[in-house]
Amino acid sequence: MKKFIISLTALILLLLPFQPIASASAPYKTETLSSDGQLIETQTAFMPVGDFLSDTEIMAPEDIFADTEGFMYIVDSGTKKVLVANEKGNLVAEIGVGVLEAPTGVHVDELGDIYVADYSKEKIFRFNSEGKLEAEYGRPDSPLFGSTSPFKPQKVGVDRRGNLYVISEGSTNGIIQLSKEGTFLGYYGVNNTDVSISSVIRNLLTTETQKSNMFLKTPPAPDNVAIDSQGLIYSVTGGTENEVIKKLNVAGKNMLSPYISRDATYQDITVDSDGNMFTLNSKGEIHEFDSFGNLLFVFGGTDDGSNRLGLFKQPTGIAIDHNGRLFVTDKERGMITEFEKTAFSEQVHKGIALYKEGLYVESQAYWQSVLELNSSFGLAHSAMGKAYYKQQDYDRSLEEYTLAEDAWGYSDAFWEVRQTWMEEHLGTVFTVLIAIAMIYYMVKYADKRKNILNGPRYSWRKLKSRKLLSELLFLFQFFKHPIDSFYYLKRERAASITSATILYIVLFVEYLLAKFQTGFLFASYISEDASLLIEVLAVFVPILLFILANYMVSTINDGEGRFRDIYIGTIYSLAPYIVFIIPITLISNVLTYNESFIYVFSIRIVYAWCLLILFIMIKEIHNFTFSETVRNIFVTLFGMIIMILVVFIMFVLFDQVYDFVYSIVKEALLRV
Repeated sequence: MKKFIISLTALILLLLPFQPIASASAPYKTETLSSDGQLIETQTAFMPVGDFLSDTEIMAPEDIFADTEGFMYIVDSGTKKVLVANEKGNLVAEIGVGVLEAPTGVHVDELGDIYVADYSKEKIFRFNSEGKLEAEYGRPDSPLFGSTSPFKPQKVGVDRRGNLYVISEGSTNGIIQLSKEGTFLGYYGVNNTDVSISSVIRNLLTTETQKSNMFLKTPPAPDNVAIDSQGLIYSVTGGTENEVIKKLNVAGKNMLSPYISRDATYQDITVDSDGNMFTLNSKGEIHEFDSFGNLLFVFGGTDDGSNRLGLFKQPTGIAIDHNGRLFVTDKERGMITEFEKTAFSEQVHKGIALYKEGLYVESQAYWQSVLELNSSFGLAHSAMGKAYYKQQDYDRSLEEYTLAEDAWGYSDAFWEVRQTWMEEHLGTVFTVLIAIAMIYYMVKYADKRKNILNGPRYSWRKLKSRKLLSELLFLFQFFKHPIDSFYYLKRERAASITSATILYIVLFVEYLLAKFQTGFLFASYISEDASLLIEVLAVFVPILLFILANYMVSTINDGEGRFRDIYIGTIYSLAPYIVFIIPITLISNVLTYNESFIYVFSIRIVYAWCLLILFIMIKEIHNFTFSETVRNIFVTLFGMIIMILVVFIMFVLFDQVYDFVYSIVKEALLRV
């Protein structure tokens, strides 16, 4: 018994040191992008480590800025001043006491001058590093600024030349740019309006005079601004899903994808020394993107009342210092949360820093360690593919690019693999082709002299004389004489319900092969999500709707076609797809993006050819004129839409009836 107690005590003592580590888990989950573009959970990237300036009175922090010397600047609208702290979290100065009224934004330039945006006073104040007021910037008096343009500064940024970039409430013309002397330089980085289908139609149907009298949709005003170490300007815009994050060049043009994110609640942005962007939204989520706009991590969240560190009630500002520590202000709680990188995110950031500089091979070790921890990290697979490509290990590069679903990288690597194969086997291929050509002409010559192919010809003619095979082979007549073929189809019954049904089955099988065997570069599916039932519905429901709608519409409009004729004619109209889709699918597996026009053009030709034959089918089967055929097609499409709506309404009604009956039965059973 004594030995047992000693052993148990020793076990408890051994486990005690690990308790702080286990309890130090983040109160939120961290997510990243998988290879297929889906958010997946990953290891914690940034860990909340404390309440910054916890011993200092902070009432309503609005904004935060970190300079290159390690000092933090916090704008507090509650105490109406700017708090300055060193990197150890000690308060070293208070700026703007008695001057500021409602400060909401702060920026510090390379000379140490402190710029503060004051919303109530409608001014930008510039203080020197010792806190002395140096200058005030009010509303520009330039006529180019606009007599009705608002000047309610909320945020401010300053570039290397001393030019100010002011975020003003309601400034739909963009960021206000001022010189260091306060001269209005113009508007910068104006946002674009969202383009909708209704606006496009309205622009097409209205004259210039009518447009001038209409209410014009104005672009959204930017909400915050940041400047990186290279002098590039960044902005975030809320209330829209287009260009919510912008990285602006000298001309004010966005260098990022307009669809980098769909989050319409971004409030602030900061950039680290490597160009990685950190955005903060109103829900307390922090989104990190690399300098190219690839999403790296999503973490943080809204406080549920538990007051856990790392969650926020009213997040307002974000900043990152030269050590990579993140700071987020929470206005409602009056606190600043400090985050530090984990070992996992440290590996990611080191890999990105080297990758950005083109040192792909040197970054490989970091990405390898990232993949050991999270094998679904999409960006890591893409970087590994680039590293293998630089080392001319193209086979492994293809594997990594496939895992990353990086089509452009895959195309480059596959071109090299194909080039190597052709160099090794091109002579053999030409030899085989020449041998086949020689055999062909020798057999043709021998047949001409001695009729050696009479036996096979007789067997083939006998086989073709069988009714079902003859009906199936009739499909090829539509390539040469589609009009005559529909005549024979209708009058001579050159095809039957059986042959048409077989061709519908062939169509479905070819559709599956085309969908799942198309080359990686041109495939547009996720095989793990495939469902046979869904594929059956995707193919046969539109065809069935078309046949039914066209039969009913044509019957009303005195069309001569029977249901049988439409059923058979529809599948024979798809002859180009049935004949050519498999060769096109095979070819897609040996093409790169350099030859993508071959695949795209071939597919478009096949679809256009099918539509043309389908048009001829409707015209000939129903004996319509050209205008009647066009009208019939539009009414058929309308009928298909009506049928879909009817089915949907019936489904909704049935679902409601089912719920009603189920609730009555359930209540009756409970009462019994």
